Amino acid sequence: MAGKVIHGLKAVAQAVQTPNTVNRIYFAKESRAHGVQAIVEQVRELAIPFDYVPQAKINTMTKTRDHQGVAAEISPVPYVKLDDCLGSCTGKAIWLALDQVQHSRNLGMIIRSAVGAGVTGLLLPTRGTALLDDTVMRSSTGTVLSLPIIQSKNLSQDIKRCKDHGFWAYGLDASGKQDAFSTNWPDKVLLIAGNETKGIRSGVQKQCDEMVSIALDEKLESLNVAIATSIVLFQVRHHLSMDQS
Repeated sequence: MAGKVIHGLKAVAQAVQTPNTVNRIYFAKESRAHGVQAIVEQVRELAIPFDYVPQAKINTMTKTRDHQGVAAEISPVPYVKLDDCLGSCTGKAIWLALDQVQHSRNLGMIIRSAVGAGVTGLLLPTRGTALLDDTVMRSSTGTVLSLPIIQSKNLSQDIKRCKDHGFWAYGLDASGKQDAFSTNWPDKVLLIAGNETKGIRSGVQKQCDEMVSIALDEKLESLNVAIATSIVLFQVRHHLSMDQS
């Protein structure tokens, strides 16, 4: 079921029983099927991401009309709770937050680099971010299975919670005043990377303690978000490992 679309009242109701495996649930606007409202109420109570969409979209997603007006996208990996990750985070740590990275291949490549750099927590917003699917699985070469991933319903608030637990938040942006290679990285780093075209949202930037950048030759204006994030993650890893030697 991992990374797949399931449909029908019974299948989706069963998926709701393990909400940490659900990417998003879709309800057909036109549906009047008996039992749909009960699932809607459960989904709201459990704060599972959901949308009301035209029935035609669910027809396309499920490749059938026999879906009873409800479908769910299942994550290849179970999500974890922020409090659980913070509670088990002691000593030096590198965490990553992605503010609406929308391309699945970018997300997969970032995850692969994050695992290689020793990242132990990834925050993903429930809105505006590529879903964990088969493309992410392939692009990450399966490493997505070994990285704790947290669904963030409010990224700004969750960054603040991380800071309350000793993390320093660094936003990655081409206009950042601090050079990533001359930064004196603290023991607990939360690196934040933004959308492919819009960067980090202003509300999220307000939670950043510092904005860092990568100095580029004048012939190049910016780097792909996956490449830039990877470079900085390994620089942070190098800095923290040098402190241990």
